Amino acid sequence: MRAGMYLLGGLAGLAFGLAVSYCNMLLTKRAVKKKDGSGVNAVMSTNVLRQLINIAALAVVFLLRNVVPLPFYGTIIGAAIGLSAGSVLFIWLLTKQMERDDPASRR
Repeated sequence: MRAGMYLLGGLAGLAFGLAVSYCNMLLTKRAVKKKDGSGVNAVMSTNVLRQLINIAALAVVFLLRNVVPLPFYGTIIGAAIGLSAGSVLFIWLLTKQMERDDPASRR
């Protein structure tokens, strides 16, 4: 198989991983913005849910390896990079947004 196919699979996996990471960030954002006293518990349970979603995303890539005409190794590596780097990026962006929106953080 050509290197271009591995690159294409990696890009497809990266896009999928980033999409899942973005959905995870939306879950975290909703849990953080809870106004009642269950905010900490909601964030902790959301983190568990995020990990289960990440495992499910990798399982989807694994289970579709014979259906999708892209090389499995490139796709799974791209998905893993998208999940991990996307999680860091989106949580960093969420933190920056919350700092801008919080009047107590302004000095």
